[in-house]
Amino acid sequence: MKKYSFLVIPLLLLMALPLVVEAQDTLPKVKTLPTFRLRARHERSFQKLSSVEQNEVITADGLKGLACCNLGESFENSASVDVGYSDAVTGSRQIQLLGLTGIYSQMMLENIPFLRGVAAPYGLGFVPGQWLESISVSKGAGTVKNGYESITGTINLEYEKPQRGNRFSLNLYENSDLKSEITAKLNHQFNDHLSTGLLVFGAKNMLSVDHLGHDGYRDFPLQTQVNVVNRWLYQADNGFNSITLFNYTYEDRLGGDMRYQRGDFQKQDTLRYYGIEGDTRRFHFFTKNGMPLNSKVGFGSQLSYSYTDQSSIYGIKSYNNQEQDVYANLLLDIETGALTNLSCGISLRGSSIREELVGNPHVSGCVIDYGTFLSNDISEVVPGAYAEYTLKAGTLFTATAGLRYDYNSFHSRHLVTPRIHMRWEPVQSLIFRASAGRGFRTPNVVADNIGILASNRNIHFAGQVPLEEAWNGGFNINKNFSLSDERKVKITADVYHTEFVSQLVADLDQSATDVYFYSLDGRSFSTVAQLDMSYEPIRNFEISLAGKLSNVKCTYQGVLMDKPYTSKWRALLVLTYHTPFEKWRFDLTTQLNGPQRLPLNVSQHNGYTNTYIYMLGQVTRKFKRCELYGGVENITNYVQQHPIAGYDQPFSQVFDASVVYAPLMGRLFYLGFRYNVR
Repeated sequence: MKKYSFLVIPLLLLMALPLVVEAQDTLPKVKTLPTFRLRARHERSFQKLSSVEQNEVITADGLKGLACCNLGESFENSASVDVGYSDAVTGSRQIQLLGLTGIYSQMMLENIPFLRGVAAPYGLGFVPGQWLESISVSKGAGTVKNGYESITGTINLEYEKPQRGNRFSLNLYENSDLKSEITAKLNHQFNDHLSTGLLVFGAKNMLSVDHLGHDGYRDFPLQTQVNVVNRWLYQADNGFNSITLFNYTYEDRLGGDMRYQRGDFQKQDTLRYYGIEGDTRRFHFFTKNGMPLNSKVGFGSQLSYSYTDQSSIYGIKSYNNQEQDVYANLLLDIETGALTNLSCGISLRGSSIREELVGNPHVSGCVIDYGTFLSNDISEVVPGAYAEYTLKAGTLFTATAGLRYDYNSFHSRHLVTPRIHMRWEPVQSLIFRASAGRGFRTPNVVADNIGILASNRNIHFAGQVPLEEAWNGGFNINKNFSLSDERKVKITADVYHTEFVSQLVADLDQSATDVYFYSLDGRSFSTVAQLDMSYEPIRNFEISLAGKLSNVKCTYQGVLMDKPYTSKWRALLVLTYHTPFEKWRFDLTTQLNGPQRLPLNVSQHNGYTNTYIYMLGQVTRKFKRCELYGGVENITNYVQQHPIAGYDQPFSQVFDASVVYAPLMGRLFYLGFRYNVR
């Protein structure tokens, strides 16, 4: 109990705050006319039934059932998206959709491309969970309006809108490892036309912890983050709308051996301890503008710019990258008939990425020779044009066919991207969907495989970086119905298949001390089937069940093998109960994770992993203007034993912290407080 004694005083203060707020409400006040607030029940997540694409929406209310410090922790109760760590020292999260890593799904911020390129490895930590209004997960090839990069799906983030949010919101969070967070949101409406919102986030992780107590390495790096968003919304009487957003993020982290101090890497003597350092500065801007030209034609424009500068140290290596990205999109939406619609437009992307990986000259006998052994520059200019035609037969049938053309200057390739989506509702609330499409992406060798840097594997490259190309197809069935007392039952089943034509392969199986990058020679594919069901056995108590089977394979040196670090199956159980008026809310999530294949490595963990259970729960108490919440992550306290091979020989070939397949941190307690001014 001593370990968590520091939580007593914050807990007492948090418990007292609602009492103070309630006491203020009892003071004499000037009498005013009574007002009434109609409140509908908010769903935690739902399938967007009207969408032609399979679209699962996780609402802000659903995110409140999790600690949800950032985007990487927002999918814990979603069966569609798997979340894990890239390695055992940096704390970097990564996701999988349809059995493939998140680099093959397109991350969007309010329908504008976001967190791509070198920002992807740490990007999930750059989106505070308290900022999110919703997360939409669309499986399969996305619309051609957003480019050609969506292969396995699209994840679209919606931040809180100033015209809909509270005037002021505050969230305080503290966990048992002394990670502190503060989130503040301020919204102001100047008049009927102009409003603005300010989102501020700060986080500090101050405690070095080695939960297992056997290797002396920090389970989670010391970390500081400052993140600010300012948004402006203008709405004119003639239908013109303009949204502009500015975002600046700064983050630094320090991990590795607990004896390692910041700056040790640069000292002019022999490096003694393994350390992780990272600094990220990122600026993102976008503006969206649109207006109706007449009753049947609408015009829209999108413009975004992002700049990312990262410097990192991984033991004996330093990895630095910079990226600039400019994106412009012009769109016409034309109602061509009573049942038909045409969207067409042109787009332009300019992207410049520089990566540099360097060895440390001050480490005697290290694996990597001093000098620059990777310097990668990619500059792309991609002009494109697209058209998407939609046919609707009432609510019975909808079909959308899209085609886009792009020219990629880096690969000197003309790219044609066809995509089609269909939705059929033969009877009410029974929906069939199907989709198929092609996608492309330019891989970033190091950023896409960032976990490799947490090992001393020798890195080998063969040939030029290929343009990755894949086809995706799938279908799903959705059935919703209500019982006699309006309790809901929801059932969804889907199957998707992704087949690669070309791909950059990271081969970890030729040698335990090497990684080979080369172009695919053979098959690489993913087939994923999933079944979801939710049911209310009694009012206010919801049970959600999900199961997923994954068959993900790739050809390594002529042998078709299971892709590493992908669970062959996964099951999910989510229990949610709230009392009348939601004064109390209880959430419990249980994940059952199936075996994963581990690549050839220097540790004893070869073959397939064991099945394990991961559980997390939370209790929320709601008052008039505030909420208290507290919870536990990793209730079963299951952790991966010995995640760092060769921890006592960090500069030899036996060191490897990249073999991660299970939780790294044990049972974690947290407390939080939310305060809102409507």
